[in-house]
Amino acid sequence: MKLHYCKTPLGNFGDDLNTWLWPTLFGETFFDTNEDSLFLGVGTILNQKIPSDPEKIILGTGTGYQRPPKMDGKFSVYSVRGPLTARALNLPPRKSIGDSAYLCLATSSFKKLFKLPNKHKVSVIPHHQTVTTIDWKTVAKRGDIHFIDPRKNFFSVFEDIAQSECVLTESLHGAILADALRTPWQPFQMGHRFNMFKWHDWLKSIHIDIQAIQKFPILCSKRLSGPKRAKHALERVCGKILMYDRLIQKPIRTNSTRELDRFAITLQEQAQSAQFHLSSDCTLQNILNRLIECVESIRAQYGNTFHKVA
Repeated sequence: MKLHYCKTPLGNFGDDLNTWLWPTLFGETFFDTNEDSLFLGVGTILNQKIPSDPEKIILGTGTGYQRPPKMDGKFSVYSVRGPLTARALNLPPRKSIGDSAYLCLATSSFKKLFKLPNKHKVSVIPHHQTVTTIDWKTVAKRGDIHFIDPRKNFFSVFEDIAQSECVLTESLHGAILADALRTPWQPFQMGHRFNMFKWHDWLKSIHIDIQAIQKFPILCSKRLSGPKRAKHALERVCGKILMYDRLIQKPIRTNSTRELDRFAITLQEQAQSAQFHLSSDCTLQNILNRLIECVESIRAQYGNTFHKVA
């Protein structure tokens, strides 16, 4: 069995937790069996780039980037992230359970995080690609907000979320792990990598309706070369014509210190004035129970004995 997930060069905790979660739940030897098969867990990785030949075991994965794959007999789908993914893949609604990152709650090491005391009033978690364009540490400090770097080790991110009273997050898995840790969260959109489809897919799975996600201005504190500015300007024009938001969000200039200061104040005001969210305890427990059933079905199907999680 080969673990198939998005490997980000600079790191992204939401993707990287795959390397810990599945060996913890299934045991290390699980990935020594069925070596021609692929296992797809946490991530937005259901697309046509998946190799066509091997069997694919799907548990809580979503679609949203690139075109969805053509489903055939090589896919063993136990569950997907939400109803929008199920619809895109022509799967029955019962396959829509929730993001598999919620299975962190089935591990004792994750449960220990609930005992940590609060240290941060408000934390902010940008998308792992937005984080490279802005000096987030300085912005957060000016706004009296704690910055959580999504490129850090996943357990370090978990601890920061657990010790926050609430989080502003552009990272989808920032919201999902906050929801799992019962830390109220509020989404925002800033960078061009924000994916509305996957957010609404997950939100529908937890029965939360957010009419409009807060958009913050396009900011860039690093120096952009002339060719890069020209490329982004052209892409923004194309984005307006095509009504494609991800192109419209491309930065075209370096922002001043004053603009970044204003953004820090805006973040602070947003944290004080806007509504934060949590799924209901009942919804969360139902998702977790059904995902655990999927884990047990996979163990039974692929001959892996019950592994006590730690």
